[in-house]
Amino acid sequence: MRCRVAVEDIEPGHYVAWALDLPGCFSSAPTEEEAVTCAPDRVADYFSWLGRHDPSLPVSRGPFEVEVVEVFCASPSQEDPDYLVNAFFEDDRRPLGYWEVEAALRLLGWSRQDLLAAVQPLSHERLHRPIPGQVHVSIAGVLEHVAGAENWYLGQLDLALDRSALAGGPLTRLGAIRAHARTQLVGLIGQDRIAQSLGERWSARKVLRRMLWHERDHTQHIAQLVLCQGSL
Repeated sequence: MRCRVAVEDIEPGHYVAWALDLPGCFSSAPTEEEAVTCAPDRVADYFSWLGRHDPSLPVSRGPFEVEVVEVFCASPSQEDPDYLVNAFFEDDRRPLGYWEVEAALRLLGWSRQDLLAAVQPLSHERLHRPIPGQVHVSIAGVLEHVAGAENWYLGQLDLALDRSALAGGPLTRLGAIRAHARTQLVGLIGQDRIAQSLGERWSARKVLRRMLWHERDHTQHIAQLVLCQGSL
């Protein structure tokens, strides 16, 4: 199986190779070469992940090959030098189709199941316990970040949930924003709008791509933090 891959340096020292035809499938590494080299293994992991959530899906065992179709180099925004402009790939121009959104809603549901499963056993104290060296301070802080980022992505298309609807703790906010996101994604079917903010372009496909990546990436991050807490 051959997969189209697009690569970007999403932040300094952090490259992501996106499998464009497999929403939520990505390879992360400190260098572009490593991200591409690891991509076939991440594709295999992705199909295993799908199978765990729905054993009725066809089994894809590989071998998997990747074809790099685009590389994007991030740069500071001319409007705000502190903001790093991330990739808008040529593939991001394609409007989302009905069945793509139908599949994406299932994928978002599975990624959320994984996130909640990672934090469900944790007490309130462990959720909020400061973890040395963590930008978001605690696991609860990471959850807040995931919720806020998802709403921010929607905001790039002027679809963010109003702050007045975001009362409660991080889990409550995660649920409210996800319910809103699911409704908005359905409304984006067939839309070819491209928005721009701080020099970065956004489309419905890019918003979905980033939403799936961000939650899956931070679910792995939280699993590592739980292990770290257990070793303290």
